[in-house]
Amino acid sequence: MKPTFHHRTPRIAAFLLFLLLLAGLLPPPRASAQAAKTVRVGWFESPFNITDQLGRRSGYGYDYQQKIAAYTGWTYEYVEGSWPELLQMLMDGRIDLLSDVSYTQERAGKILYSSLPMGAEEYYLFVAPGNREITSDDYSTFSGKKVGVNQGSVQAGFFRDWAEANGVRAELVEMTGTEEENITKLNRGEIDLYVAPAGFHDQKNAVPVCEIGASDLFFAVTASRPEILFELNNAMSRVRDENQYFNQTLYAKYLQTTSLNYYLSAEENAWLETHGAIRVGYQDNYLAFCAKDPATGELTGALKDYLAVASDCLENAQLRFEPVCYPTSAAAMEALKRGEVDCVFPANLTDYDGEVRGVFITQALMRTDMSAVIRETDRKTFAKKERVTVAVNADNPNYDMFLLDHFPDWRAIYYADTQACLKAVADGQADCLLISNYRYNNIAKLCEKYRLTTWSTGVEMNYCFAVNRKDTVLYSILAKTTGVVPSSTVNAALTRYFTEDARISRIDLFRQNIGFAVIALGLVLAFLLLAHMVRTEKKARKNGRPTPVKEDFFLFDDLPLSYSVYRVTHAEHSELYDAEIIYVNRKYTEYGGLPPEEVVGHKVRELYPFIEEAWFRNIKRAALDNEVVEYDYEDPLSGKRFHVSARQILRPGYCAVTYTEA
Repeated sequence: MKPTFHHRTPRIAAFLLFLLLLAGLLPPPRASAQAAKTVRVGWFESPFNITDQLGRRSGYGYDYQQKIAAYTGWTYEYVEGSWPELLQMLMDGRIDLLSDVSYTQERAGKILYSSLPMGAEEYYLFVAPGNREITSDDYSTFSGKKVGVNQGSVQAGFFRDWAEANGVRAELVEMTGTEEENITKLNRGEIDLYVAPAGFHDQKNAVPVCEIGASDLFFAVTASRPEILFELNNAMSRVRDENQYFNQTLYAKYLQTTSLNYYLSAEENAWLETHGAIRVGYQDNYLAFCAKDPATGELTGALKDYLAVASDCLENAQLRFEPVCYPTSAAAMEALKRGEVDCVFPANLTDYDGEVRGVFITQALMRTDMSAVIRETDRKTFAKKERVTVAVNADNPNYDMFLLDHFPDWRAIYYADTQACLKAVADGQADCLLISNYRYNNIAKLCEKYRLTTWSTGVEMNYCFAVNRKDTVLYSILAKTTGVVPSSTVNAALTRYFTEDARISRIDLFRQNIGFAVIALGLVLAFLLLAHMVRTEKKARKNGRPTPVKEDFFLFDDLPLSYSVYRVTHAEHSELYDAEIIYVNRKYTEYGGLPPEEVVGHKVRELYPFIEEAWFRNIKRAALDNEVVEYDYEDPLSGKRFHVSARQILRPGYCAVTYTEA
C-alpha cells in the first residue's frame, strides 16, 4: 500500500528543525552589500578641511579620509566647529573621528590614537602684515607681547619651551575661536603674535616670523568606538602600502606654504643698502626664458615677470634688479667671474659643478621638459640606439651638465650655434640635439626644413641663479625669492612667452616667404585704397551726408581678405561699446556665412552675441583712440584662427577691420 503524506510529516518536521538548529550555530551570512557605516568626523576650516565658494570640500584631512573610506566603505557625517570645540566633542563621544591631533599623555587617557601618524607639521609664530616691531633676528622684540594660541593645543607647550630656551617673556592667551576669528584678532591688535601650524593662513593676513617646534599628527577616535580604530589602522596601513609617499604628497599640496622667506635679516638689509641694485646677467635670444627686446633693448621673457614679482615679494625690503644682456650663457658666466654682474640666469649645475666653477646654485626658478630633436626617419629606432651622438651648442655649458647628469653615455659634438647643431643632425653627423620644450618655437621652421622631429627624454632641466661663492648674503636673498615667488606665476609667464614666440615665428615665416610681386601689389592696392577713402570723405562732406554707405567701398568687394567697416558707439543703456556694420566685402560673407543684406545696418552685438568683450575694446581703440590694433582671434563657432587688424578710417568713430587666416 502506498504511504500517505501524513506518515512522512514527522520526518520532514525533524529535518526542518535540524536545519534551523544548524543555522543558529553558524555565523550569519555576510550581505554582499552591507549598509555603509556612518562616521561623525570633525570639520574645522583649515588646510585640513577646506570648503570653497561652491561648497566643494578638499584638504589634507579630507583627502586622507576619502582614501580611508575607499578601504573601509565608511560614509562621513561632517560636524563643524573650531578645533578646541571639536576636540572636546571627541572626548565626550559626540563625534567619532578628528584629524590633526598631536599626541599627549593626558589626551591618550581620553581618546584613541591611530597607530600610524597621518603626517607631521611645524608650528610658527605669526604677526600681522606690516608689523615692523617684531623681527625674526631679534627675539627680544617678542618679550612683553601677547601671544595667542588655541586652547588645549600642544602649541602652547611648544611655545613655553621655546620662550624659556630663548629668554622670551610673553603673555600666553588661550583662545577658543575659529582660525579666522583668531587671525582677525591678530590684525586688530588684540594679540601681538599667534601660534599656529604651517600652512594654516594666507600670508597676506598673517606673516610667519619664527618656527618654534614640530610634531607628528594622528587621527584620533572617540574612546566609545574602538571598532572604528581597528578599521582605521587597517586602512592606514593599506594606504601606506599603496603609496609610501602619500603623507608627503598631501603635505606638499596643503601645508608647505608657510615660509620665513618673507623677511630679510638685518645683515641682508644692510647688504642691499650698501650694494644697491642686484645686477642680473642673462642670455640673449633665449625665449620663452629671457631675451633682449629688439624694440626697447630691455629684458623680456619669463625672467622679466619673475624679477617683477620678486622685487616686491618681501615684507621688509624692496629689491631692485638691473638686467644685463650677454650673447651666450658662457659669456654671462665669464662676466660673473669678472664681477660685472652679481648673478647669472639661466644656470643648470650640480652642487659639485658649482664648487668647481666657484659658484653657488639657487633652487630652480623655472623648470622645463627636455626633448631630443631627431631625424623623422629615426622616430621608431632612436630609443633603441646603443650609442647616441648629441650636437651641443659650444656656448651653453648648461647642456654639458645636463648630459653628465642624465645621459652620461651620450657623446657630445660641439658646434658654433643651434642652427649648426640642427644642420649636423639633418646631415647625419649627430643623432640629436637637446632642446627645452619652451624653446621649440625658435627652431620650428628649421626643423620643418630639415625634416626633424622631437622625442621626449622624460627628464626636466632646472634653470637657476648662479652666484659667486663669496657672495653668501646675496645667495640668501635670492634663495628667499625662489621660495616666495609662486610657481604658478612662473608657469603662466613661460606659457605666455612661448605663445608669443609662436606668433612671432608665424609672422617671420610669412615675411620670409612673401614675394616681391606680392609686396608691390600690396603697396599699389594700399595707395588706391587711401585715395578712394579721401575721395569718399570729400564726397560725403559735399553731399552733407555724415555717414558713409556701402557703395562708398565698392573697391574692396573682391579683396582677397575679409574687409569690413564699422561705426563704433556705446551700447544702448550701457557703458559697453557696440558697432554698426557699414560695409562687408565678399570674403567677409564667406567667413561669416551671412549675405551683406543681412549684415549691413545691423549691430554686432545683435548678430554675433558670442563675441568676447575684448573685440569691442579693440575696435574702440582703433575707431575712437586712433590706434592701429593687431591681434590673433579664434572664431568660437568655426574654430578657425585669424590675424585681425583694425584701424581708424575717414574720421573718429569709424574703423576698418581685416581678417586673414592664421
